[in-house]
Amino acid sequence: MRQFEFNLAISAQKTETIYQGRARYILVQSDADLKLQLPASSFRKFVASDGIHGRFRVEIDADNRIVHLQRI
Repeated sequence: MRQFEFNLAISAQKTETIYQGRARYILVQSDADLKLQLPASSFRKFVASDGIHGRFRVEIDADNRIVHLQRI
């Protein structure tokens, strides 16, 4: 498994599209300078009234599927 860490800051307005299921993916840049396209639905549990903000770690398996996503 591979792990990547990244910071994320999405406004409340843009978060609405994620929460409502209209956004399919979120593009993030990891600390290792790799761009990752992650399913937006994976971030629904992190939605707050001001959007999605914080530092995250994602674990990805050999098939590029998310094994675990957490705020750190």
